[in-house]
Amino acid sequence: MNHKLHQLNHQKALLQAKAANQRTHLSLQVAQWQVRLTWVDRALAATRFVKNNPGMVLGAGALFTIFTPFKAARILLGSWAAIKGVRDFSGLFSKD
Repeated sequence: MNHKLHQLNHQKALLQAKAANQRTHLSLQVAQWQVRLTWVDRALAATRFVKNNPGMVLGAGALFTIFTPFKAARILLGSWAAIKGVRDFSGLFSKD
């Protein structure tokens, strides 16, 4: 009986070591895919935004067709800077 118990404990230790090795290997594989899946998530969010707000997207497209490419680029960059500024300014009042 003691021999059987010793074999079971040895088998248990081997299985635990194998499981730890598999967890390590899986965590490395998941880390490689995390960045890619983040980009997929962002693309899906953008797709949902366009689907839920088609008028806003079409209106912005129509507005940009009126302007020359240089003027449209200036407006786009100015808008991007304004959005970043508002985001940074609102971060000043966060509780973090």
